[in-house]
Amino acid sequence: MKKYKGLKLTLIILVIILLAIISFGGVFIQKKGQYINILPEYQLARDLNGYRKIVLKVSDEVEETIKYDAEGNVIADTDTETEVARTEEKKVNSEEILTQENYEKVKAVVEKRLSQMNVTDYIIKQSNESGTIILEVPENENTDVIVGQMSSQGKFEIVDNDTNEVLMTNDDIKSVRAGYGRSSNGTVTVFINFEFNKEGTEKFKNITNTYVETTQTEEGQDSQNVNEQQTEETQNAEQAQQTENSQSTDQTGDKQETVTKEIALKLDDYTLLTTYFDNEVTNGILQLSVGSSSNATQEQLQEYLLEASNLASLVDSGKMPVVYVVDQNQFIYSDITSQSIAISISVAIAIVAIGMIYFIIKYKTKGILASISLVGYIALLLIAIRYFNVEVSIAGLIEIALSVIISYFIENSILKQGEITKAVKNALIILIPSLIIAITFTFMEISIGVVLFWGIAIALLYQISITNLMLRD
Repeated sequence: MKKYKGLKLTLIILVIILLAIISFGGVFIQKKGQYINILPEYQLARDLNGYRKIVLKVSDEVEETIKYDAEGNVIADTDTETEVARTEEKKVNSEEILTQENYEKVKAVVEKRLSQMNVTDYIIKQSNESGTIILEVPENENTDVIVGQMSSQGKFEIVDNDTNEVLMTNDDIKSVRAGYGRSSNGTVTVFINFEFNKEGTEKFKNITNTYVETTQTEEGQDSQNVNEQQTEETQNAEQAQQTENSQSTDQTGDKQETVTKEIALKLDDYTLLTTYFDNEVTNGILQLSVGSSSNATQEQLQEYLLEASNLASLVDSGKMPVVYVVDQNQFIYSDITSQSIAISISVAIAIVAIGMIYFIIKYKTKGILASISLVGYIALLLIAIRYFNVEVSIAGLIEIALSVIISYFIENSILKQGEITKAVKNALIILIPSLIIAITFTFMEISIGVVLFWGIAIALLYQISITNLMLRD
């Protein structure tokens, strides 16, 4: 029995050592000739990592200049002879739409886009008079994408590819979502699903019946002309294949022509794609493929999915009633320097070391085991913060320190009382208010709430399991 207990203890200590190596050192693999750490980097908040200051102002760009003659008639652009009596500049934002109500709608759209891109640690301000928006977001690898998303109007249109007639707009959309799936042949496809509302579903049904490939027949050719045309088509087959609308002649001498009516999907007047339909669509869902591959790496799939998600969130958040442009895009350095952080970490390590020495001096062997257990808890907490992409701010660092203190006092209570279950139960009763606060902050997407929640939850579970196994007689 004693031998079994010694083996169990050795295995637990080895697991803790492994956790410490992974957490404090990392896990490195060779990729493309370089060793990279596959453990996610810490997501530092604005107050630690600096932030991007983005100023969005109402665009005063001129969309077109309209010319009038002496009688007030519009002069066509191709008319170079008529004398211009006056000109009028048509701006992208007319005076009628520059209202406080529309400015507030724009702000709501910006906040929705930030939420869908999982940006939580931000500050947004808006001028009621000019509509100018000042946005501060954390600096990371996605910041440039965020800048692009915030300045886009998000105007979605389905238009006739020939006449440019607008067939559907943002008002016809219910929701837009990105995802991926694997087909029966193993091909992984990343897609965007446009789900239309009731009115949009009916419009889209009509579009799928109208914008199709059809064959038109022209009558009136005699058999001699048929033979001559067939001979000519045989000699020029290669040229015929390059024409947009294919032509053929049946045995009666009628000429057949394939005509395709296409729609264009546009975002902010940029054409995403042109297409037509083979079948009627009645469920009100338009699915677009962003990328597909039968042997795509996880990295490639993530890139496809990120691209699809960004496009989906841009359309799903709605169209800005006012057109904005980026007036300022500036990185603001944090007041907290790397040296200050290093000093703070060194002080925290020293305090933990003093606490562990106290354990060892007072409780001897069990004190050593409790100290090892505490190291394992810190390592596990830091790994969890990395893997769950928790943004760490100055307040978050305080929450991490508080979590370690909570774990330390639970262990001290266990060593004093000798009853692990009772010690953890007492700790849980004391920590219930903190857990409620942490859960509330987590649902409100406040990062310190997430840190506190994981810190307390892992502390309680860790003490019941790992510390219990190590200190139990």
